[in-house]
Amino acid sequence: MIWHSDYFLLFLYVVGYCAYIFFSASLIRPVGQIFTSHLLSSLAPTFNFSLARKTNLLLVYPPPPAKGGISVTNEDLHCLNDGEFLNDVIIDFYLKYLFLKKLKKEDAIRSHVFSSFFYKRLNQRERRNAVDASNLPIQKRKHNRVKTWTRHVDLFQKDFIFVPINESAHWYLAIICFPGLEKAHVELNLLYQPQTQAHSTAVSSSPPTDGGSDELDDVRQHTAVPHRSVADVNRQQQYTDGLHRIIECYGTDDSHNSDDQSSCQDGCSEDDSLVDEYGSFDKAELTSKPTICKQPCILIMDSLRGPTRSTVVKTLREYLEVEWEVKKGSKRSFGKDVMKGSSPRVPQQDNFSDCGVYVLQYVESFFEKPLPSFHLPMNLLDWFPQQRMKTKRDEIKELILKLQTQQQLNLESSGQTDSCHSPCEDTLESADLIPPISS
Repeated sequence: MIWHSDYFLLFLYVVGYCAYIFFSASLIRPVGQIFTSHLLSSLAPTFNFSLARKTNLLLVYPPPPAKGGISVTNEDLHCLNDGEFLNDVIIDFYLKYLFLKKLKKEDAIRSHVFSSFFYKRLNQRERRNAVDASNLPIQKRKHNRVKTWTRHVDLFQKDFIFVPINESAHWYLAIICFPGLEKAHVELNLLYQPQTQAHSTAVSSSPPTDGGSDELDDVRQHTAVPHRSVADVNRQQQYTDGLHRIIECYGTDDSHNSDDQSSCQDGCSEDDSLVDEYGSFDKAELTSKPTICKQPCILIMDSLRGPTRSTVVKTLREYLEVEWEVKKGSKRSFGKDVMKGSSPRVPQQDNFSDCGVYVLQYVESFFEKPLPSFHLPMNLLDWFPQQRMKTKRDEIKELILKLQTQQQLNLESSGQTDSCHSPCEDTLESADLIPPISS
């Protein structure tokens, strides 16, 4: 009986202690909330949260009164450290800088650069509570998400449209070329240099490179493989093995976290029109061709040779079809027979983190050395030296700090103390990264 009474007393003690804790917490929590609220209200006159946010702000580019400025903070600058992934702010900032400062006006008129949010918005999954638009085809539902983002620009008057894309934490670039053309145009090559008879014979025996799938196997069979030393082969094997491990991290599903209602019923059957990297296209060949080609196409430049990205090409084709219908009031096909997809051979990254840096360099090289001809497929492996990528991060970082210093000096000379009235937010809502330029 004593044993039972001891356990009963222990039970009462535990119940009493729990009740004490419960009622104490119930009383203390409101008191704590009241104290915290009073403390914050007393600090409000002396602590400016907006000022703290602006203190973290390095610059806005382009600065006011220009519209659509991109706010760059210390956190964004940190992305330029070695081993870090570039975020959307750094991507959009440098693309805008290249467009405004590195591109000639006559080239800027025929180019358009979308923000990094464009493709994400175009291809994002629909919300369950969104307005019912089930009666519309998926192509038009996708277009509706971004239909106001080209209200100031006619894409079909542009020669080049740049679309930075981020999927599965990996950056790559799509370039829509000559969307206003309905077929390939052949023009005289001003760089043409007649070659010797022997060289002309060799050139004439090379396979055609108009991008068709039937020619692809022929190109593979006839492309000469240069002699390589054993050391070169070993280095290439190590490089390939390392990239294989990197590519596995990204997977092969390039529609992840995007709209899963794809209008592509044939899956990847259109890969026959996505011309891959087995082509020859160099400066010597340019000078040997009496004509140059301009044709509608979508170039996918990826620093990791992984998925074919045929779904991306198809999504952009469908977007162009709806955009044409909305802007022109008529229907036009942008199918694979009209607008080919191609994955040129471009310089490749050798680590996990430089994909965004390569996207920026692809655009910069395109601006610096525009492709004179668009025979497909393309080989752009010598587009820029690999060594340039080793200093690219520091180059962008120094540019940001230089622009920050210039803006600060301008503000001080004008008697202002605030670098920006507020972080510019319209870049999150608009794909018009680059303001339209009238001819």
